[in-house]
Amino acid sequence: MRRDAEVWETASWQPPFHSDSDSDSDAGSGSDGIGEPLSETNQAMLADRPSALDTLDGPWCSGARDYEQAEYALDPAAYRQWDDYEERERSLPYRIIHGDRHFADHAVSGQGMLWRCSARAFLIEAADTIEALDETSIRREFSIREMAPGVYKTRSDDDEDETFARAMNNLRWLARYYRDVAAHGYDLIVISY
Repeated sequence: MRRDAEVWETASWQPPFHSDSDSDSDAGSGSDGIGEPLSETNQAMLADRPSALDTLDGPWCSGARDYEQAEYALDPAAYRQWDDYEERERSLPYRIIHGDRHFADHAVSGQGMLWRCSARAFLIEAADTIEALDETSIRREFSIREMAPGVYKTRSDDDEDETFARAMNNLRWLARYYRDVAAHGYDLIVISY
């Protein structure tokens, strides 16, 4: 997928673990949703894949409110220092949430965003970073007012304590998920929608 744009194009429409409308009819059939049987490698990965994203407190996809608030919560002070998007994109908080680096120049979402990926070693580093956070100092820096005019999808009347608690819960969940993915020996592709 990374080397071949045509392979990526096929996989981006029908990923290996995808079934049409995620119905149970395809899930157990060994089909990839296109009518082709899953390869042995995909079947083994499917049987061994990390737990699903079902314990997250809100939608967890690039562009979702909770997703971007978690990025801000990783380092609110750093947010005030970024001059532009390129600087933000190079920052550790951005890379932890959105993926460490670009996956491939041809791998672009429907919104025109490049797919990103994080290698297993980076997932472990990201989990370590999240688990080492000093929540008390982050809470002192955390500001709905500061987030509202930016890209972090808050409103000035959002409850700051609730927003902070949700962001920290999601970060703790993300650290567990990254450790789970890394323990399975996988890297992670992050697709922005």
